[in-house]
Amino acid sequence: MGWIREKIDAAIRWKATPYIVLIIGCSILLFPLYWTVITSFKSVGEIFTWPPTLFPKDWTLYNYVKVILNSPIPLNILNSVIYALVVTAFVLVVGVLTTYGLVMYPYRGSEKIAFTFFATRIIPPQSLWLPFLIMLTRLGLVNSRPGVISFLVVLVYPLSIWMLRGIFGAFPRELLDAAEIDGATRLQALIRVVLPVVAPGVGAVAIISFLWSWNEFMFPLLCLNSPELYPITLGIFRFVSDEGIQWGSICASGVFAILPGMIFFIIAQRYIVEGLTEGALKT
Repeated sequence: MGWIREKIDAAIRWKATPYIVLIIGCSILLFPLYWTVITSFKSVGEIFTWPPTLFPKDWTLYNYVKVILNSPIPLNILNSVIYALVVTAFVLVVGVLTTYGLVMYPYRGSEKIAFTFFATRIIPPQSLWLPFLIMLTRLGLVNSRPGVISFLVVLVYPLSIWMLRGIFGAFPRELLDAAEIDGATRLQALIRVVLPVVAPGVGAVAIISFLWSWNEFMFPLLCLNSPELYPITLGIFRFVSDEGIQWGSICASGVFAILPGMIFFIIAQRYIVEGLTEGALKT
């Protein structure tokens, strides 16, 4: 009976291994988030105690009150929401119409145009900073919301086109032909036939565009010099100065920075999963 017991133990260990690896992987990924949250509830003295505490001894909202009442973080969050939503709306409207024309009604050179969008994503964004700043300076858009939004559009729009191209490419052409035979115009066919089918994939593109815009840091740092125009990523950076690093304020602001993206992700996660499985990243 001993060998049977050994086989049962080996089978249990084999089945438990993936879960153990999953738990270890999730712990590594989530620990920085956990540490940010608990640090935001610690007092200034406890943040610098050694050894560090895994749970606050005395929970406090001091860092959150300080960030909300004595810093421009609320305005910075509003700026990030404006930047991310405008870019996402542009991608959803202009990007969908562009891809619809490229994929559903191909014409001579449409493949080259689609490849051009992809090629622009090969270029490192850092190489665009200086020429874009020069262009914005001549247009008088440096240190302005339209200047930041225009760069984010240039950054996100080509990627969205390439993703949408895979989504629209998987759409059955027969449904579109049937709609046109029934008398629908191209725009009516897009709204009533195509979009309901590809909505999960478009939702995935929307949330990726939102998060890319939300997390952008370097170009706003180069383009903006007015704190009231800063996105949340720059607002957090202001707590680092020659006088020291305000870890409690940074962590409390980090929690505020995480929440909108997390809420947006939770709302749209169903579309992301469906979009990825239906060819959102198909090329």
